[in-house]
Amino acid sequence: METIQLADTGQLISRVAMGGCPLGGHGWGHVDDSKSIAAVRRALDLGVNFFDTADVYGLGHSERILARALGAKRHEVVIATKFGIRHENGRTWKDASPAYLRSALEASLRRLQMDCIPLYYLHWPDEETPLVETMAELARCRQEGKIRWIGLSNFSAPQVREATAVMPVEAMQVQFSLVDRLKAAELLPLAQQLGITLLTWGSLAQGLLTGKYDAQATFAPQDRRSHYDNFLGDKFSQNLRAVERLREVAALVDKKPAQVALRWLLDTPGIGGVLFGAKQPAQVDENVGAAGWRLPAREYETLKTLEILFMEALA
Repeated sequence: METIQLADTGQLISRVAMGGCPLGGHGWGHVDDSKSIAAVRRALDLGVNFFDTADVYGLGHSERILARALGAKRHEVVIATKFGIRHENGRTWKDASPAYLRSALEASLRRLQMDCIPLYYLHWPDEETPLVETMAELARCRQEGKIRWIGLSNFSAPQVREATAVMPVEAMQVQFSLVDRLKAAELLPLAQQLGITLLTWGSLAQGLLTGKYDAQATFAPQDRRSHYDNFLGDKFSQNLRAVERLREVAALVDKKPAQVALRWLLDTPGIGGVLFGAKQPAQVDENVGAAGWRLPAREYETLKTLEILFMEALA
């Protein structure tokens, strides 16, 4: 397994990391907890030591399943979780206030059965709460030993600068894949400048880049892919063309499309690691297969130009 140091912490993390959104059991079709647990344990067996979740994934269910799957090994790996999305009485909103931060952190500690969370993210910026207040409270939680490192997720470059003016952070997450590139463009140079490890979510575009969906793909209303733009209208048509090119490259290098899509991210300068989701061990095997090799330069460049080529085709 490839590893990278998390910022300047001295902690090595696997560059292919397991994301816990599907473990929450909501929004990804049928999820079997026993298979989710087996998937986490398979990731461990394959050298994954970095597991990412959030309190909102299944309203705490993902954290509980992750703790159950890892058992005592939860103290031997790096677990990241997030706060900042609040759900109560059927209503969901962003809340990064110091008071809610405290209650969310204590709840995550209980569900994860830990005294200290290795990496704690602000999931989304809160337009109501000044960032300086949130960051100052995170600093206090770190001083108290309840969190070790701090991360930012779904932040713009100006918001990152504002937050890090209060205190440094160790990690950032951004949506980045072969078909979703805009949000990462401004953060790649900034992360390198600030010495922050940049990690990608949506690395397979909600499963699209596995190559298993075609133009006839449909999803139940409760499946989040039924309303993601990657699966809608012209964007979906464009993405399917990109997937065809991805399949061609995968055949050339004797890999699966998902492995090539993840490898392209790993080979992109400035990317520290990629997150993948899995509901069963076989999916873990496939995704971890992105580690331990490199794309030939020609194939890397072919995929790098995909977005431009297909945007021109739609024009």
